[in-house]
Amino acid sequence: MATLDPAYTVGDYLLDRLAELGVAEIFGVPGDYNLEFLDHVLAHPRLRWVGAANELNAGYAADGYGRLRGMSALVTTFGVGELSAANAIAGAYAEYVPVVHIVGGPAKDAQVARRPLHHSLGDGEFEHFLRMSREITCAQANLAPATATREIDRVLCEVRECKRPGYLLLATDVARFPAEPPRAPLPRYTGGTSRAPWRYSPRRQPNSSAITS
Repeated sequence: MATLDPAYTVGDYLLDRLAELGVAEIFGVPGDYNLEFLDHVLAHPRLRWVGAANELNAGYAADGYGRLRGMSALVTTFGVGELSAANAIAGAYAEYVPVVHIVGGPAKDAQVARRPLHHSLGDGEFEHFLRMSREITCAQANLAPATATREIDRVLCEVRECKRPGYLLLATDVARFPAEPPRAPLPRYTGGTSRAPWRYSPRRQPNSSAITS
């Protein structure tokens, strides 16, 4: 069995997959749960970090970028950051814009220990906001070390196919966990259900000249 290079991480894998999908800029706001991951963003040779004054602005920037490029990425911190971006993500969902929302989260050991951490609701539960995201994203994952790369591929494939936002909760320790670089391009979506977006067909408007009072 090959030994994983500790210098290559789950965070690097995610960034390489985003670059593969045509993402060249990543929008977002730094926060204490995503700072280490952002170091990898800044170091990536094919990606450029575009910081914003707040998460809502970053979300709308990612929305516009996704419309132009066919895929975009947004990075926020857990809780307060992701909730600030929710309006933009909901709009992207309504408009069929593919935005990968990457949420930097507390370390897995802190989640398992149910610690009352800041940016949480203080009840030791760390998936409240993930459950909220299910209403405005087509795919979600709370990444774990053993399945992170597989789950990243699943969510990205669904975002690409559905043309709607996806949600990745990336804990600080999972982001730095060693991973194997991608060996093949992302597969096509195999969910078995057509995800083609609904298209609006405006009704024929009456001839105003024929309307009489």
